[in-house]
Amino acid sequence: MAPTKTGGDDLDDGFELDHDLIAESDSEGEGSVIGGEEYEDFMTDDEDKGPTVTGRKRKATGEDLAGVQPVRAGAQSEDDGEKDEEARKADKKRRKKEKEKERKARRIANHPTSITDSIPATHLSVDQLSQVLLSSLRDTFPAASAMEMEDLKIPDSAILPPPETPAPDADNDPFNPLCARLKTLLKPLQTKKPPVSTPRVIILSLSGMRCADVVRAVKPYKGQGEVGKLFAKHFKLEDQVKYLAKTRVSIAVGTPARVAKLLSEDAMRVTKDTVVLLDITYKDPKQRSLLTLAEVRKELWQSTFSGSSRQKLLEGGAKIGAF
Repeated sequence: MAPTKTGGDDLDDGFELDHDLIAESDSEGEGSVIGGEEYEDFMTDDEDKGPTVTGRKRKATGEDLAGVQPVRAGAQSEDDGEKDEEARKADKKRRKKEKEKERKARRIANHPTSITDSIPATHLSVDQLSQVLLSSLRDTFPAASAMEMEDLKIPDSAILPPPETPAPDADNDPFNPLCARLKTLLKPLQTKKPPVSTPRVIILSLSGMRCADVVRAVKPYKGQGEVGKLFAKHFKLEDQVKYLAKTRVSIAVGTPARVAKLLSEDAMRVTKDTVVLLDITYKDPKQRSLLTLAEVRKELWQSTFSGSSRQKLLEGGAKIGAF
C-alpha cells in the first residue's frame, strides 16, 4: 500500500512539468520578453501609460491619475483667474475714463467762460472779463502761488471796458457783436493813413480755420487798412514779417503762437490805440475754446502774454477785450 501524501499537490509522481511554461509564468510579473524585446500589456488608446520605474513600464494606476488631475485643474483655474483679473482691470480703467470725462464736462460747464452764454463777451464788465481770464490762467499754471498769479494776470487797467451801446442780436449771425464793436474801435484816426506794421485791432482765435472764418466776417469793417492773415496755414513766418513791414493793416487775425512770434521779432508795433480781442465765445466740436483748449491756452499765456510779447503789449498801452 502506497503512503498517503500530506502536502503539496495531488499530482502523480510520474507527472512531468514543461519547463518552458514554468519560465514564462514566472516572468509575467516582470513583463514578458518576445523576440528579445520588452512587451507591454495591451491598453486602449484612452488609457495613459504609467511612468517607467527602474527600466520597467507599467499601467498608470488610479493613484497616479489622482495625483495628476488636481495639477491640471489648478492650471486651468489659474488661467481663468488671470483672465478674470484682466477683465476687472479693463473694466476699472473704462469706468475711470468715463468718470474723468464726466468731471471734465462739469468743469467746462461750470467754467467762468460760461457767463458768456447769457452776456456777450463784448459786453463783459472789466471785473467779469478779469475773472474769466484769471480762471484760464489758473488752469494753465495750477501750481502757481497767489503772488505768482498776481504777476501773471492781466491787470484791470489793461482790460477794455464794455461799450455803452446795447449788445446786438447774435442769433442770426454770431459775428454781429464783433462787427458792431469794430465800428467803434476803428474810428478814423487824425492822420489819413495808419502806419505800417501797426494793426489797430489784433484778433486771437483758436485755430487757422477759425481765423479764416473771422477774416471773412470782418472784411467789410476793415476801415482804412487791410485785414492781415497771421496764422500758420496762410503764410510762412518770414513772409508775414515782410508783409507787415510794407502793409497798413487795420485788423490782424491770427493764432496766439504766431502772433507771439511776430511780436517778439518786432514785426508788429503796439500803441495806446491797439486793441487785442480774444475770441473766447467760439467752441470747437468738442466744446473747447481759446481759454480751455490746453495747447492753445498754453500758447496764449506762455507766449503771447509772457516775456517780450507781454511787455510789448502791456507797456505799449494795448487794451485786452473779448468777443
